[in-house]
Amino acid sequence: MIQTGCIHGGINITTAASSADTGPTDEDLAEGLRKSTWRARFSCVDFVNLPRIPMLSDGAAVLGAARRAGLDVAAPLFLRQGLAAGLFVGLVKPVFEVWDTEATALCESTIGQLRPGTMVSFEARMRCRNAPKSPPKELTGVLEQDPHLVFHIGERSVLISFDPRWLTTSTASGTLHSAARNPVEYSGLGLVRSVSEYGQIHVSALVFGQPQTPAQSRFDYVKESTLRSPAGLTEADFRNELATSDQEAPRSARLQERKPVNRLDTALFFDEDKLLFPGHLQREVMTQLVRVVPEYRRDVGVAVASLVVHSVLDRGAGPADIAAHILAREPGLWKTFTVPGLTTLLGSVNLAVATVTGMGQEQVRDLHEIMQAEVSSYLGSVELDRSLPMHRRLLPGRDQFRVVGAELRLKYSAESRYIAQINGDDLDEPLDEWRERGLFRSVVREEDVAQSAAEEQAAASLLQAWRNAPSE
Repeated sequence: MIQTGCIHGGINITTAASSADTGPTDEDLAEGLRKSTWRARFSCVDFVNLPRIPMLSDGAAVLGAARRAGLDVAAPLFLRQGLAAGLFVGLVKPVFEVWDTEATALCESTIGQLRPGTMVSFEARMRCRNAPKSPPKELTGVLEQDPHLVFHIGERSVLISFDPRWLTTSTASGTLHSAARNPVEYSGLGLVRSVSEYGQIHVSALVFGQPQTPAQSRFDYVKESTLRSPAGLTEADFRNELATSDQEAPRSARLQERKPVNRLDTALFFDEDKLLFPGHLQREVMTQLVRVVPEYRRDVGVAVASLVVHSVLDRGAGPADIAAHILAREPGLWKTFTVPGLTTLLGSVNLAVATVTGMGQEQVRDLHEIMQAEVSSYLGSVELDRSLPMHRRLLPGRDQFRVVGAELRLKYSAESRYIAQINGDDLDEPLDEWRERGLFRSVVREEDVAQSAAEEQAAASLLQAWRNAPSE
């Protein structure tokens, strides 16, 4: 019997229920503890255990933020390092939004399978026991006496211990005192230290803080933007899509709905630094595309390009403006991004984009989900609307490929063919490469007649202007 559990970071975590007679097998445990990428959008980062951060895959980025802020990373007690602690919080918040650290999400389907040493992520409303004093003291090593957070998952309790000397600010300490009276929402990452015979889970915290709310995200956008806010933005565009509570929301809340349509064009975004070789992105898109769209219904256009935003930035727009104007429209676009999420990516990641035209809405959803599961460089999608100025400026303007049935057609125009001939390029080489991959029964060239006509007209106009130019 298969039991479906929580969703964290966009990945379904599933446990296989084993027989009471035999107990869980190694396969059961591996399936139950399937990992997903942990990222977090914090309102405030309250705790960072700097001595243990280097053990994480992205730990160097956190240490780099601490050094840039002027912190003495070898000295505990951030609270005695003045403004540097607050500066560190501001620098490290965006780091956690783009992390690649893997962890098992703590929820009902995983908590019974945990073992000491497991990296876990958590998010819940928690109480604080033994709230830290000021100034914080060294730990005694006795959990019942030391500060820790506690919350429950079903019948099991989770205790999250932390060394208060690595609390980031006095505000963080004050919030923990508030949590001693009323539960406070915390999100974070830690290592399982022990699992008692009664099922109590003891986690040693590496990072924790308070998740950002939609209202806070919208306020940050208003502060950062320089252009007028586009029409069509809603509260859903500022939700914390990295939060566990949002990931467990109904599908309609995660992916914005729209009225049924026959066709839907989409733009898919990728981390360009994770693409391994020239043509990698084209291969990834085509491989998943043929899995999603039935052969008898295929008539789909594809184009790929780096997302070059310098021209827009040079005109005074910032990453928040670009994100908002890519995602906003009235009526709303179908999208998997939020404004703060795309803003962070634009400011921290080299992006590539693939446009896919001529799919159905459900096929676009399916393509997003299979990309999310199978392609590590994939980041998300937004409906393509070339009538929007930001889409016209930044996204490919015409298809480079066309997939019809089991045939791949490589588009060309008069200008591109002429340039290839001038450069001595082998016009058959791309065809041969695609044939070797075996995704399609046939691979041919197809002229973009409209583009060729436009290029020929432009060339004729230039030639006529040259002929009419007065001689010296």
